[in-house]
This record gives sequence, C-alpha cells and structure tokens, in this order.
Amino acid sequence: MLHLDKEKFRVGMRTTKSGIAVGLCVLLFKLLDRGSPMLAGLAAVFALREDCKQSFHHGIRRVGGNTVAGILGVTLIAVKDLLGLDFSVDLFGTIIAIIILITVCNILDLSTAIVGATATFLVVFYNIEDTEKVAYAVQRVLDTVIGTSIAIGVNHLLPGTDQTPSEN
Repeated sequence: MLHLDKEKFRVGMRTTKSGIAVGLCVLLFKLLDRGSPMLAGLAAVFALREDCKQSFHHGIRRVGGNTVAGILGVTLIAVKDLLGLDFSVDLFGTIIAIIILITVCNILDLSTAIVGATATFLVVFYNIEDTEKVAYAVQRVLDTVIGTSIAIGVNHLLPGTDQTPSEN
C-alpha cells in the first residue's frame, strides 16, 4: 500500500534551484530562437547538485559522456554509409558501440554519465534523419553544456541549503 510521508512534503532549495534553472533554459532558448529547451533542461536538472563543486563534477561528466556518444553515433553512421549495410550494422554495430561507449566512459571516469550517453547514442543513431545526425549530435552536446552552465550559475548565485554546523 502507498504510504505518504508528510515530512517529505516540502520544497527545498535544490528543488527550487532546479525549477529556476529549467526556467532559465526555457527563457534562453526562446530568446535565442534555439528550438526545444528539453535537453538543456534535463542537463540542468541532472547537473544541479548540493553545491557548485558537485554540479560541476556531474555536469562535466555528462558533457563528456554525451560527447563520446555523439562521436560514436556519427562514426557508426559513417561506417554504415561506407559499407552500405543496414541491419547488420544496426545490430552488431550497436552492440559494439554500446560496449565501447560504456568502456570509454569508465576509463574516462564518466561512469555517472553512462545512461545519458547511451540515450544520446541511441537517439542520434536511430531517431534522427540521416542528413541531420551530425548536426543533432553537436547540438545535443551544446544543449548539455548550456543546461549544465545554467545549473552551475544558479547553484552559485542562489543560497545553499541550511546546513547544521559541525560540532568541534
């Protein structure tokens, strides 16, 4: 049965900062006529952590993971076009690319970005028109940079959560 914890019905600073960061992404994208702010908003929420240091730590890893994924996606598309193969590259290329993606993310200390990077790879490779794949991969990384930067800025400019002073 569902149990509601009344003590958890509160809006904390991290929640407020997340909402503000996403709102700023929406505003910036509207002002720049940049299209959908969805990916930047997601990046902002993923990057916004307890403090600026943690936000930067997670944000830079997300950017790195999406960069690796974009490069792998575009590379696999080039291999597919070069070989003129469809299903075999879709099947075996995807298996190999995901293994490479996870391995590279682990080697580069980007393990916290593996899920997002995998999503980026799959979207680039399977859901974007062939003529738009490279541009989409670049834009996805750029949107991640924008959202992450906004999250770090919001985290820096707005006060943090109340912390209990440590006892000496």
